[in-house]
Amino acid sequence: MTNMDGDVTMVDSNGTHDNALDVEPLSIRIPLEPPFEPVEGMEFASIEEAKSYYTRYAKNKGFSFRMGRVTKSRTNGMIIGQEILCSKEGFRAKRYMKQDNSSLIKHDETRVGCKARLYLKKNDDRWIVSRFIGDHNHELFSPGSSQSLRVHRKKTKVQKKLADVLDESGLGPSKTTSILCTESIGIDNFGSSQQDVINYLSVKRQTQLENEDAQLMLSYFKNCQLKNTGFFYAFQMDAEGKLANCFWVDSRSRIAYKYFGDVVTIDPTYLTSKYNVPFVPFTGVNHHQQSILFGCALLWDETVESFVWLLSTWLEAMNGVCPKTIFTDQGATITNAVGTVFPKVNHRYCMWHIEKKVPEYLNHIYHEREFKNHFYKCIHQSNTIEEFDSEWGAMIDKYGLQDNQWLQEIYSIRSKWVPACVHHIFCAGMSTTQRIESMNKFFKDFLNSSTPLSKFVTQYEKALDACYNKEREKNVKTMKLKPLLRTLYPIEEEASKIYTRKLFRIFQDELVGSQMFTTEKVEFSDEVMTYKVHEIYKEKPNYYVTFHVTSKESTCTCHKFEFLGILCRHILTVFLKKKVHYLPSQYVLQRWTLNAKKQKVQGLSIEEFQEGGNKVSSTLLFNSVMVHSLEFSERASRSEKHHNIAIQCLQNAIEKLDLLELEESNEDFVDSTS
Repeated sequence: MTNMDGDVTMVDSNGTHDNALDVEPLSIRIPLEPPFEPVEGMEFASIEEAKSYYTRYAKNKGFSFRMGRVTKSRTNGMIIGQEILCSKEGFRAKRYMKQDNSSLIKHDETRVGCKARLYLKKNDDRWIVSRFIGDHNHELFSPGSSQSLRVHRKKTKVQKKLADVLDESGLGPSKTTSILCTESIGIDNFGSSQQDVINYLSVKRQTQLENEDAQLMLSYFKNCQLKNTGFFYAFQMDAEGKLANCFWVDSRSRIAYKYFGDVVTIDPTYLTSKYNVPFVPFTGVNHHQQSILFGCALLWDETVESFVWLLSTWLEAMNGVCPKTIFTDQGATITNAVGTVFPKVNHRYCMWHIEKKVPEYLNHIYHEREFKNHFYKCIHQSNTIEEFDSEWGAMIDKYGLQDNQWLQEIYSIRSKWVPACVHHIFCAGMSTTQRIESMNKFFKDFLNSSTPLSKFVTQYEKALDACYNKEREKNVKTMKLKPLLRTLYPIEEEASKIYTRKLFRIFQDELVGSQMFTTEKVEFSDEVMTYKVHEIYKEKPNYYVTFHVTSKESTCTCHKFEFLGILCRHILTVFLKKKVHYLPSQYVLQRWTLNAKKQKVQGLSIEEFQEGGNKVSSTLLFNSVMVHSLEFSERASRSEKHHNIAIQCLQNAIEKLDLLELEESNEDFVDSTS
């Protein structure tokens, strides 16, 4: 092809050069509507205008196309020619053809050597059709069906904007596609598929990640901290200075931890983001047994060192106060990290994560109903360690599983996950299966594996807002509605005034259930009595309740109170027999009561952080006071009266601190002169 400068180069899509003969056509200006068949000499103002015209023509004709070779001037490198090919042009390259012994996956053939094409040549500032071949060697689609071809599946600016809004609201691709179809008055008018929506959002998110995601997230954290000093965040960078891990927690979660931080779950397997980055939430339960958040993290590096950093950072955010019990999965890295950071905390494995592996390791017998029942009975119905060991041994012998290494492994760690082995440890009643379901409900409307980093934190905040809104709803319901009583026992009426509605229902079920049990005294003295308790019409299972006459202290072999913090039906059976009409104070856990958040604020235990005689850091003291002051500020903002009282208290406190500093200053002066 010869241009005004003399030389012409043709460049195909992979950059190779070729020579071409240029034919000067007669310029013809043709209206863009309707899509007439192109003719040589047709003139366009730009390649985009030509492509738009050819797109309408191809859609009406029933075929798809792709952009072919471009022609560049050897003089200045400007594009002076563009080829548009039928998508079925050419043949598949040999390197993609499956050989007899090749492991390459064979895809459907898409190219059949079609010669149909359009060539555009630039003449001054216009683009002219210099060559057109309209005959195809394959069957064409109808105009209505051709919109399913990739080149014709285009989204309008309005559709893209709506897709962005729906994505930011946390909807998945399926719901987003459904709404877009509805807004387009049917799928035929929408002209795209669910995969197109997924691809569009994926490309957009990847661009955000590469260009701005991490920076946007950091900026968001900084703004949050400016608005609220109680917001805590931390980053860990890799050797190249890139974002490796991050953790954040807001002031509400830090306040909630003061009251409900006795049991915490850490689940690095919950959700993996689109960037293959695990989302690690720290969760617990409040006095309504609702899931609450104590912070969360995104981990790029799941090593022991990363988990140690994460747990240490989280502990710092919680003022160094450790939980009583921690739930995690069975992973070796998280296990080692918990042992390093929380050596004295009860560490339990999530039973759900272990049980879901049964089909994988016991596939040959898992689907037998008899085995399923035996396995379930062994795990969930054994009341003592001895019963569990006996049932486990019987199961192993019956099904010939002596050599199964996985069963040997989980048996060796039974003290961390089998209910009979751990029910004496307080877990706030957190069943691992219920925990997984609760987590799914908690996040499903806000976060999913395709949520980009820059939106992850804002969507997390929305989930947190929804969480506390649900808690407020429960608080209002508890205060306004009086629960229905099912017995005439005074202990039930008392419990209805103490517990939240959720926990009262649990207590009420135990109290009503106690009426189906009978007691038999098996040991007794002047002060201590032991009863065997079982259902009236059943001899087994038996539970043994020890009752102290004076203190009313009781223990049961089911350990429900130790595990949940609510008295079991077996102890209540004995209480009713011994005419204990009111709940002994030691059996009312404040974390389950209406006044759970009105307990006296506990300060930092100085002795706990002075190991080796080291002085407590000023940072730790500052964080402790700051978290306590967050709730003080929140309550002070409820009304002008609240505000005035709070300011007066602060002024009094400042005066006392001034006096203390003066005394310390005088003491230092005396020491320096003596």
